[in-house]
Amino acid sequence: MGKILTFLTLGFILSCGTSELSMDDILATKEYNPEPNIPLECYTDTGITTSGIAVANPCYVCHTKANTPYANEADDFDLTLSYDFPKKIKTMGNPWLNAIKPELTIRHVPVPTDSEIENWIRTDNWTPAFMNRGRGSLEYFPDVPPLYSYSAGNYSLVNVDSEGFVIWNGEYTGWRVFKWKPFPGFFPTNGRIDSTLIRLPEKFRKRNGNFDLNTYKKNLGILECAIKGIKPGEICSGTEVGSFTMPSRYEGDASDTPVITFQYPPGTEFAHPIYYLDPANTYSFKSLRIKEMRYMRKITYAPIREDDEGEEEEKNFFWDKGRFLNSSGLWEMRAFIEDEMGNLRPQTKEESKFCISCHGGIGGTVDGTFTFWRKVPGSAGWMEQDYNLTQASIKDWSYRELRCSNLQSLNLGGSLKSVLEIFCSSNPGSEFGEYQLYFSMTNGGDHFRSNTEILSWISTDPNKISFVLSPGQNILNDPSLINYLNNDGTIKPELFIPSSGRAYSINKQYYRIVKAQAYKYGRDVFGRSFGISSGGNSLESLQGINTTGVSEGEIWAIMKTLLK
Repeated sequence: MGKILTFLTLGFILSCGTSELSMDDILATKEYNPEPNIPLECYTDTGITTSGIAVANPCYVCHTKANTPYANEADDFDLTLSYDFPKKIKTMGNPWLNAIKPELTIRHVPVPTDSEIENWIRTDNWTPAFMNRGRGSLEYFPDVPPLYSYSAGNYSLVNVDSEGFVIWNGEYTGWRVFKWKPFPGFFPTNGRIDSTLIRLPEKFRKRNGNFDLNTYKKNLGILECAIKGIKPGEICSGTEVGSFTMPSRYEGDASDTPVITFQYPPGTEFAHPIYYLDPANTYSFKSLRIKEMRYMRKITYAPIREDDEGEEEEKNFFWDKGRFLNSSGLWEMRAFIEDEMGNLRPQTKEESKFCISCHGGIGGTVDGTFTFWRKVPGSAGWMEQDYNLTQASIKDWSYRELRCSNLQSLNLGGSLKSVLEIFCSSNPGSEFGEYQLYFSMTNGGDHFRSNTEILSWISTDPNKISFVLSPGQNILNDPSLINYLNNDGTIKPELFIPSSGRAYSINKQYYRIVKAQAYKYGRDVFGRSFGISSGGNSLESLQGINTTGVSEGEIWAIMKTLLK
């Protein structure tokens, strides 16, 4: 009861708009976030709160009809239609105060100067953690060496060969970097910049007991096709080892392991370093310093999903020095984050819960992951993620469900039907790209409609993006407005990369969170307070908020199409 009262007290204070509390008062009042597994994105106002109509629906990219039939995903598209928060959250309101009320949580930390933030992001904290892995608090730090060095004003990619393999002390580590199409909205320009590495168990790298690079490449090719939905007996095309008929088992010393479509074999590992933004890195815009090191290891194949799965109980949450299980219990996870001095430390139990639900338990993943199934096909995808800065290979893949050739069979209505029918009458072979749809559905380039800088990269006319707000002309019915594609269909890197000013603004705000060790209040930052009361689009009080307004508006026409 005591904690409920403190939540009520905080909710009253915030709803009244006062900021008289000291930092210590806030820390004492808000003891913890009861649901850190619900990310800030879920607190986005679709427009229903501020204008009475849903003008955006970014929810569908995560909450949708499950991509696979396995237990790592869920048919959770109902969460695009309603704000279904637990009772404790409804009582206390949005707990991610760093986004909605940073003046309360980090105001005691001064904003660093440009030179201070440059020195911070170009100081290496990865190498010390890597060299001390296996000891003390870094017992579970993954054995992944740094990918960048910085000297005399220049960045260099290190420990990675021309095929993306990570080499250490002259030997293959098994780790391999890959390039993928960023998940909609999760772009560097919105503060999310990262690398992803994969490693298959040792037997997948060997033939007759000896390391065999060709065998490893073939098994990686088999896995890439399996995760993308190619079944045994079907043709796997365009891999770095050519086209082949998908086998029922992996090759070499892994011939005892079955190929399961949409499933990683047990023992598969991912490493996921998160960086600051650094304009000086012309290869990828990534800093030398990392904000976090995240890691996943597959424990076992997932069972077929059951409709009556229950929510994870608090008592079942395993945690040990930053090591824990995802919400499905099928992946071991590890997470390390900066301490006040910038050294990497294990995330606390509460901080770790921030990771669990997105990696298992939502419809928009494949086997609990976001990246490998979105890998750039074939050899072009086996490189460090550069966001098309050095090699333009990421394209805007199309939704098969939303194309002119089957428009008449779709259950569309209202202005959306009329604008698409007019466009398709003169462009019968057209399909609509994933980003094209996302931008039009969200009226912007991020879930919160906070990034105004990106609008001119989305459309030559930033006022003509949304089919709801600009039904007469928008990027869906007039692709000539699209400004983020090159002539060959690849995506311009400017869509992903922010200006230096925006990059430094994001870095500085996050730096303040690090110095305050205020991760419990959130890691997503904006240039200012971005709650409803501050003119932003992040919900604050949750009382009386139920529907997202999506099913009552024009957006529902597309949602019905995508969820068929």
